[in-house]
Amino acid sequence: MISEGAVVRQDQDHVAAQARAFLPDTARRRTEITTRDYTFASDEPHLGKPGEGPTPTEYLLMALASCTAQTLRQYIDYKVDYAGDVTVEIKHHEGAEPYLERTIILSAEPDPDDLAVMHEIAEKSPVTLLVRFAFSVRTTFAPTR
Repeated sequence: MISEGAVVRQDQDHVAAQARAFLPDTARRRTEITTRDYTFASDEPHLGKPGEGPTPTEYLLMALASCTAQTLRQYIDYKVDYAGDVTVEIKHHEGAEPYLERTIILSAEPDPDDLAVMHEIAEKSPVTLLVRFAFSVRTTFAPTR
């Protein structure tokens, strides 16, 4: 099997995750998407209506936000005394150079050295590494709220 110019050896490569999308002929845009035992709907706004679920792009943004928060929480629980709640906001900017803007908000102010390490860790979260192939991801930490 060949994918994007790289040879995939099904007998040697580990499948880390998988998903399935089903779009029936009668649905036009509303897609049933599944992974493991979870089922969701994906849809596109049409004729001024919001659709029946997030768009595929919104799912990607949610995956990046969630993965970043979970990766940071693992580090915080292991190394930092307390950083409070972790909120991650992602915005997709279109234009000549599309990019994703990631803002991380902690409810407690960590030590500056810990904050620097958290920034490095956010840049290495699994979904960040996946989307870097297509987007520039620009990360900032917002002031504590």
